[in-house]
Amino acid sequence: MSALDAAHVISQLSSKAVLLDPFCGTGTIIYEAQTHGMSAIGVDNNPLACIIARGKTEPIDTRYELDMLSSAIIDASLLDNVPSMPDNPAKYFHSDTADQIMRVLKVSTKFSSYLRAAFYGSICVAARACNGWLWTSTSIGRINESLRKVDFYSTLLRKAKKHIDFMNNGPPAKIHAYDTRRIHEIIEEESVDIVYTSPPYFDALDYTGYYSKIVLEILAMDRASVREGLIQNYSTYNEDMKQALLAIDRVIHDESLVIFVVGDRKVRGKLIKGSDFFAEIAPWNHPYIVEREYTNTASRLWDKINKTKRKEQIIVWNLAKGGRRSD
Repeated sequence: MSALDAAHVISQLSSKAVLLDPFCGTGTIIYEAQTHGMSAIGVDNNPLACIIARGKTEPIDTRYELDMLSSAIIDASLLDNVPSMPDNPAKYFHSDTADQIMRVLKVSTKFSSYLRAAFYGSICVAARACNGWLWTSTSIGRINESLRKVDFYSTLLRKAKKHIDFMNNGPPAKIHAYDTRRIHEIIEEESVDIVYTSPPYFDALDYTGYYSKIVLEILAMDRASVREGLIQNYSTYNEDMKQALLAIDRVIHDESLVIFVVGDRKVRGKLIKGSDFFAEIAPWNHPYIVEREYTNTASRLWDKINKTKRKEQIIVWNLAKGGRRSD
């Protein structure tokens, strides 16, 4: 989800509305809703994504956070008996960089969500830097034979300083690490005015892969159990998403607005149109659909490789006009 796209949509909504992103990921929509003055709720079953989303939206004291980080780095550099990085993620880093990462990990227990998010993001930056910046910002490439030594402490400080001025400290947002299929258990029924989200895409994307895999392994979080809790297996996607949509339906009311950003996906050789799929299984009537082609994105590159011409759709259900299905 592009932050510009999210901001464009949210700018057209009432700032007095309660907005829910039931698949919030790292919180782009929640951040933009908060900036707009809205009460925002994010839900995601990926704990790593939720930490980053909280890091974007929880109120902080800028000066305190940077002083805290500087002190923590000094403490980290003086530690004795620092455990080695696990073998699998360690292969991506120069040994000195890996040691610094593990030192920061040991002192990070008192970090705010913002500093934890900056820490995890810096791990990804350091992995790219150790490998000569030959990887993209979204995918891991070949491991260099000669890994570059990168000072992780300065990388983390730069990361924290770079983003901290963008913290808007708007209305408090709530981020829940929870299964959207049971969202009605944590959100009051009929309390949400607007649902705005980009749901997970079938099984075309592993949300625990790439850079997330490196971070999860360093944090000793069970990647398999995280992946198992996500809705991304095509064989069960239809039923899982139906459950999620019914749960979402319980927390919205008769005049709510539901906005999904979806897209075409090639699954097992078949091109599936996202708007057709969701229009068929959603419990709401008469969706309004706007379609556009991917432009200047990594998706267009993959289309060229896979010889596809996928498109993205924004699908909107206005319950005040269309209502719910009776079946």
